[in-house]
Amino acid sequence: MIKIPFHIPNIPESIEKIFSESVRSGWLTTGSQVNELEKKIADYLDVEHIIAVNSCTAALHLALTAKGFGVGQKFIVPTLTFVSTIECGEYLGMEPILVDSSEDGFLMDLNQIEDIVKSDDSIKAIIPMHYAGESIDLESIMEIAGKYNLFVLQDAAHAFETEHNGIKIGNTDHAAAFSFYANKNLTTGGEGGALATNDSNLAERVKKLSLHGITKDGWNRFKTNGNWEYDIVAMGYKYNLTDYAACFGLSQIDKIDQWQKIRAEIVLKYNKGLSHIDGIRLPNINHGHAKHLFVIRLDLERWSISRNSFITKMNERGIGLAVHYKPLHQLLYYKEKYGFNIDEFPMANTLYESIVSLPIYPNLADDSINYIIENIIQLHNTYSK
Repeated sequence: MIKIPFHIPNIPESIEKIFSESVRSGWLTTGSQVNELEKKIADYLDVEHIIAVNSCTAALHLALTAKGFGVGQKFIVPTLTFVSTIECGEYLGMEPILVDSSEDGFLMDLNQIEDIVKSDDSIKAIIPMHYAGESIDLESIMEIAGKYNLFVLQDAAHAFETEHNGIKIGNTDHAAAFSFYANKNLTTGGEGGALATNDSNLAERVKKLSLHGITKDGWNRFKTNGNWEYDIVAMGYKYNLTDYAACFGLSQIDKIDQWQKIRAEIVLKYNKGLSHIDGIRLPNINHGHAKHLFVIRLDLERWSISRNSFITKMNERGIGLAVHYKPLHQLLYYKEKYGFNIDEFPMANTLYESIVSLPIYPNLADDSINYIIENIIQLHNTYSK
């Protein structure tokens, strides 16, 4: 039987050579390779500052910490997102306010935000998430943020390559956090992330906080022409990215535009092969979309099986699928801690019951794409009402 994983990372053919450059340098942790990766990402996103860290979660946490937020303050997050989006504020004792998905898609419902903010002056930040690689309406968010003096921290875990009105996500005077996890469009070999900002003061503080609050990292302390002396200016964290990981990212970033074209071709093939099926709603993927995920919605009124059964039957045919995500208000920890009312998030509930993420990655072969399409059609023919 054919086996098609949900994701296969892009492993460079010259992987040994790439890593050996770091090994030969005699320096494996944060150093010249990380600096080079930060410069390349900053150039790619056209942003002033990139601070490379070991995860998107770290980048989110550092940004809120650097802004001085804490106990007694609140932040707004979408309920349809990964847990990192809410954890970052909870680490600081902030209280989350969840917002339902919009009626026309997967993104946070912006129509709810101003009513929430104007009635509670303890709200200090908004963390919008660019779901699947689709940009949220940043103009509307920034207008509300400006009106109520809010910090906008974009969760751009899915959005490396996403553009909004021709400007890449990350080019912001607030901040955006990226993920370079194993299944992302750009990966640093398993774990990794970065914070992007045009705010020099924020960037400087995040940089220090990412490595113990130290004034001088090891690269600058221990190299032959360095100065060992350092100080600690804040309680920081161990969130730095290693040179070894940065080497992996450097091997990918020059190929990112080429891979984006392949992702666009896969989108076209899925759209062509599945558009005639009444029981499936395809994602609206525009030019600025990063195409990180291809998320279909099953019209369950037209199917005699559930979404979970659909996934099981596709798995039995050797096809790996995923669900992004179980809404935060349905997760046990958050239900018990905050007592969220499930009925307050009808759109996210509906989405969660019906969404399925199909494989989409540059080395997904045409035969595999056709096999996925054929099996979806077969299931629809068998289980449609």
